[in-house]
Amino acid sequence: MSIRKSAVVIAFAALASPIAFANSGATWVGGEVGFETHPVQSSRTRAQVQAQLQEFRANPITVDGGRVVGGDAGYVPHQHEYVRRDGRRVHNDAFNATAPSTMGASPALSESERRAMREQYIN
Repeated sequence: MSIRKSAVVIAFAALASPIAFANSGATWVGGEVGFETHPVQSSRTRAQVQAQLQEFRANPITVDGGRVVGGDAGYVPHQHEYVRRDGRRVHNDAFNATAPSTMGASPALSESERRAMREQYIN
């Protein structure tokens, strides 16, 4: 990469970094301190947040199926269960790991994605 391109990339990164941290809850203050955190504005009311907290305290299970237990353990991840059926190991959980979650897209591949994966990696 030429020096000119490097200078342009560095300048762009310097201009874009404040935009990236605009509403992140942290502000760069430099020096030994580094970042300073601050509250982030929310669209929920205080009553909605407190209701969600009480709901979570009643059933402290996270999105990935783990359980918040507090104390030294803190968090216990979901343990998957497997059984043998017709000579094959089969997932036997009540927690559906392949269902779309609120964390992102479904891990299930579409037919076109499967075909592209076979062409790229298997052949």
